[in-house]
Amino acid sequence: MVVWPAILKYDGDPELFYLPDLQSWQEDEDLHLLGFQPEDRLIDSAGQIFTLHWKKGQPVALVKAVVEVPLAELCEMIQSHQSSQGAFCAAKVGFRSIAEAIRAVGITCQMAQAE
Repeated sequence: MVVWPAILKYDGDPELFYLPDLQSWQEDEDLHLLGFQPEDRLIDSAGQIFTLHWKKGQPVALVKAVVEVPLAELCEMIQSHQSSQGAFCAAKVGFRSIAEAIRAVGITCQMAQAE
């Protein structure tokens, strides 16, 4: 089971997509429009990694991977995400927990939408 909020990481794309809850995941058609690649991942607030199994016309199945994302790796993803957004000092990003890191992505995504 996914511990919300979570982020979606498309393979080869530094941008991260914040998902506050299950309803947002299910209702955001843009996220599902083109389907998913084998290396796309959903990462939840507990650090669990989910692979995305998708067949046209069916809901996306989230399959929990055996491994969890290390905090250091998530920080690197967030640094890349912030750099791609033009953020200054992205290299200084650090968090005490996975949940804190994911909440921070949500805050920056909300700020970007407000601009």
